[in-house]
Amino acid sequence: MGRNLELLAEDEERTTIKTKEDFDAELRFFEDGSELFLKTFEVLSSGDYDKFTHSKDATYRISYRIFRILRCSLNCSIQGYYDVGIALLRIAFENHLLMKYLSENENEAELWFKGKQFKPWQIRRKVTYASDSLYNEMSEFIHSSFKSTLAFTLVQTDKTKAVLGEYQKDRFQEVLHLTLMTTATTLIWLSLTFAEELTQNEEWHSMFRDAVPRMWKHIKTSIKEKKKKNKGTEEAKR
Repeated sequence: MGRNLELLAEDEERTTIKTKEDFDAELRFFEDGSELFLKTFEVLSSGDYDKFTHSKDATYRISYRIFRILRCSLNCSIQGYYDVGIALLRIAFENHLLMKYLSENENEAELWFKGKQFKPWQIRRKVTYASDSLYNEMSEFIHSSFKSTLAFTLVQTDKTKAVLGEYQKDRFQEVLHLTLMTTATTLIWLSLTFAEELTQNEEWHSMFRDAVPRMWKHIKTSIKEKKKKNKGTEEAKR
């Protein structure tokens, strides 16, 4: 490994250590959610696929993709690659909305299996809780806007300095909040779509009761704190 890569690896390691120190409790929420995801897939994969409707089968398949994307997003962000983490979260968000839409529309799910593609903007119009503002904000990190570069650069008096791998608490907090939100909402929707299959498994039921309410309570608290912080910032500008 060359000297520059060694320095970058050291930055990544320091950022990883600092992130896990500052967000130990929140990261445990995500690990609990990941365990529940895996338990869900275990229970569903042991069932009879032939009895799944197209809607259920599509939901199962897409939810597994969401899980993989969320893991990658958080792992990138823990090392300091916040822009990559948010870009991946937009992909997870699109998949979540598609999963929800297909879970409620059997005919559309059948067409999906035959190769039909659904444009993200069309799905956002059909899912009631889809947020265009959130989608647009995350899209800035897909399309390389100037804002997206602020996640890894510092503008100094005479030059722009790259800060790859360096720790930025506020940016990680943003990624973590969106990750937990997508994790919780996806798990809740899986529990509704596969209620008959999942609730019969006592171990799954116990894990769900333990993980999801605690995660959701943390998310609601984070939203309140963010609103309070934004209000304070706006008042300070006046």
